[in-house]
Amino acid sequence: MGQLPDPLRRYVDEVLMEPDRARDVAARMLADEETMLYLSVVSMAAVALTPEELSELLRLYQERFKGSGVDVTESLEVIEEHDMWKLKQLRENPARYASAMTDFVLKYPEDAHEYLVTYLSASLLLMAALEARSPEELAGIGRALNRVAEDLEAFTLTFRLTVEGPEGERQGVVGVIRGPDDLRRVLS
Repeated sequence: MGQLPDPLRRYVDEVLMEPDRARDVAARMLADEETMLYLSVVSMAAVALTPEELSELLRLYQERFKGSGVDVTESLEVIEEHDMWKLKQLRENPARYASAMTDFVLKYPEDAHEYLVTYLSASLLLMAALEARSPEELAGIGRALNRVAEDLEAFTLTFRLTVEGPEGERQGVVGVIRGPDDLRRVLS
């Protein structure tokens, strides 16, 4: 705790004070070139994490939320699934992954922006959880994380279908799956 680098400190502090505003904070953070440069360098280092290290990190977050009265188990599993899938794609299918993500950004810029806001929101909430000093702060962060994770799950599924397709074949970008009805339509 207390070891956040300066580029992130103000954003995490803001989310810690008002977890329900994580999306607004993340959207503003996207416009901060210094912070985004810092995050891109950090994300390059994150690719070196093993699946075991990533799972252990999320188990530590699970422990952190114990006693807050909010169950974040499913949300942490969604984040883990998303990050594990991205790591796997970057290691095993980097060209296919890059091509699919480029198509997504070019064809659906608003959805791509929403994905970045969603992913950054989840990251800010996790960082704020490490800074929280009370069960009440953790509870607010946990509730906000649960809401953000629902949206992240939709993006994860969308990206999986985009890169792998329903049968493991890349199908191309067709839009963002926003719920069970969209999923049924895509899979039928």
